[in-house]
Amino acid sequence: MAVPLSQIKAGPLPRLLIMGGTGFLGRHFAEEALRRGWRVTLVHLHADKSDLVQGANQILADRDQGLPASLNGKDYDFVVDTSGQKPAWLEESSARLRDCRGYLFISTISVYAHSRQGMDEDSPLAPTEGVKVDTLEPGNYAARKIQCERALRRNLGERVLIFRPCVIAGPYDATDRFTYWADRMRRPGPILGPVSRQETLQWIDARDLAIFGLDSLLGGLSGIYNVAGDSTTFGAFFRSFQEDYEAVWVRQDFLEKSGLEPWRDLPLWVPSSGDNAGFSRVDNRKALEAGLTLRLATRTAADTLSWRDRDKSPLRAGITPRREAEVLAAYGR
Repeated sequence: MAVPLSQIKAGPLPRLLIMGGTGFLGRHFAEEALRRGWRVTLVHLHADKSDLVQGANQILADRDQGLPASLNGKDYDFVVDTSGQKPAWLEESSARLRDCRGYLFISTISVYAHSRQGMDEDSPLAPTEGVKVDTLEPGNYAARKIQCERALRRNLGERVLIFRPCVIAGPYDATDRFTYWADRMRRPGPILGPVSRQETLQWIDARDLAIFGLDSLLGGLSGIYNVAGDSTTFGAFFRSFQEDYEAVWVRQDFLEKSGLEPWRDLPLWVPSSGDNAGFSRVDNRKALEAGLTLRLATRTAADTLSWRDRDKSPLRAGITPRREAEVLAAYGR
């Protein structure tokens, strides 16, 4: 059980080690920790990234080659691991950093078995037997994360906090999955919507995740939490941006005939009729009760688009305006 933040006495500023601290989520953890005055060290692969996260120490390391011998859990109060992808990496980091007070591992809701229903923390996990987890491949992603979780819990016990997030959105997001829809809502013309306004989607702002993560570490929280925003419908999602939006809800068979795929061409959409329908119906009540707070979609969109507009490169997810217009024309609009 976590200690309420109001009951935590002031003490020395926490020392935080972030594994993967210059990427999308890790960068938000670093910025939030620095904003609080924490002492932050980043472990990452890349060359000098001090321009991205100013005020943090840096350690360059390839986890396939092993962590630096100097890395010691006694030097850090907390660890946030956003880059853990192989069980061997977690075996090493949990041994090397075993003296830390708390270790937060960012897992994924992909660890759950395919389900048409919503998923909570006790839902069945994906199969791992016979799945090789020593290479990074899309097909073994779930098994790798499950084995990473197990390695940490076996080695660190109650000091492990595991977050299983859904889709993460916000500034620095290189996937542009949420960003596609935020950008589409500000452009004129009818929107190609998947199937019906009742289709579901779910995401969480990276900053909300980071705030909850640091608060949880400081409060001594442990265990497993689905860290997700509230499941919503595409109709409600569109309406949160624009009350009088115009959408054309295209039947699934026509989308398939047109060569448009869920998730890839229409980001965040998982068909409600399929075996993975539960992917956008993740139960987040346990995290909300533990203190997770969620910002409005419009705020996530505004901040993400402001960052994205400075990038100026084409969106990396979703269909182009030309392709959208072609499909709508063929559909009769």
